Amino acid sequence: MNPAAHEDAPLSYAQQGMWFLERRAGHTRYIDAVTFRLVGELDAAALRAAIEEVVGRHEALRTRFPVVAGAPVQRVSPRAEVPLPLTDLTALPEAEREQVAAQFLAEDLRRPFDLVRGPVVRAALIGLGPREHIVRVSSHHLVSDAWSWWVVILRELEQLYTAHLHGHSSPLPPVPTQYGDFARRQRDWLGGPAGAKQLAHWKEVLAGASGLPPLAVASPEPPPAAPPEPEQPPRTQWMAVPQPLYERLQAAARREHVSLFMLLLAASKRMLRRHVDTDDILVGTRGGFRTRAEFEKAVGLFVNLLPVRTQVPADADFRDLLHRVRRNLIGAYTHRDMPFERLAHALGLWRPGFRPLISVCVSFQTTPEVPPALEGLDTTLINHDPFSAYPLDLGFYEAAGALRVLLVHDPGLYDDKAAARLLDDLHEELATGCRELEDA
Repeated sequence: MNPAAHEDAPLSYAQQGMWFLERRAGHTRYIDAVTFRLVGELDAAALRAAIEEVVGRHEALRTRFPVVAGAPVQRVSPRAEVPLPLTDLTALPEAEREQVAAQFLAEDLRRPFDLVRGPVVRAALIGLGPREHIVRVSSHHLVSDAWSWWVVILRELEQLYTAHLHGHSSPLPPVPTQYGDFARRQRDWLGGPAGAKQLAHWKEVLAGASGLPPLAVASPEPPPAAPPEPEQPPRTQWMAVPQPLYERLQAAARREHVSLFMLLLAASKRMLRRHVDTDDILVGTRGGFRTRAEFEKAVGLFVNLLPVRTQVPADADFRDLLHRVRRNLIGAYTHRDMPFERLAHALGLWRPGFRPLISVCVSFQTTPEVPPALEGLDTTLINHDPFSAYPLDLGFYEAAGALRVLLVHDPGLYDDKAAARLLDDLHEELATGCRELEDA
């Protein structure tokens, strides 16, 4: 066992940035929640026991964040109970149950976590009928990410639910590496020659960067004397890429020897260029710190924001742009171990009000969102609007032979009409880019 396992650990840089921004906001902003509809004979005691055993296996899920000597630290609790309270809606008329359940789930997303005292994980069960339930399990984003949920937590939950259902012991091996180990190693790495080399790379890439101004479709900014508007929850819009266009995009990517995401990112940058008066298009994309095999089964916040800066002339040839984006993205991935928060501090990448220089995020979701296969139950995912700290957050989802686009937008800056306009423009750029590659 790591001798430092029960000592306070420093926050990782991603945690440090998130902790600061949430503390400044004054309320819980970053919640990871997964919600499923369960149809069949549910053993609620076995489900609760399985959830608690997952939490017991991963120190991140038992971590609190007290402030010591003016700075937050990670402090692991020896154990953490996870109650699974039942909200029974079966007495309501059938037509009302779904509406009341949806309201419960929306309110649950606004419930704060106490980071100092914990816990940082909670669960809830809604009864819709004798054989129909909704289960919601939430964690603070400081202790989890998409990989943690879809690849680790839910896969362990499957096996542990079956074990508890039949009165068996856990079939899972001990977790080899915990998140505190990563946070310590990250700081050691940053102090060495590899960290210095990556920082030098990013200083060169981001020299003189000013970030994107608000797009032309943004709402007018209030006058300086106006009182600040309360933070509004993000809104979302989905767009399904037509199947023929999706197939053309795949074929074009193969011909050009680029990944599908490189092509999607190039089209996204050309869409953004329509709405700004600058060729310097800087966006962020989500990368990961799980570059070592030992962290593949670890739970924690391993997400990093990678800046991708590209010169995009208004009349850019799409093939030239695509290969420029390819070089930019390869450079970002090659230097993905430098935390964006460290870059922001070193290079002053903040705007007034502690807003980061990057205001648009474009990502490709590669982690398959597979519901847990719980014995005796049909399980389906219930989607909800995710939180994003970026005014515009564009996500591409490739699953089941289809491509969908999710735009999460800050309604205070980009209303529903503006978001719909941006998705329409993106669709047009995807089609135009394909046509230019095919005709050349």
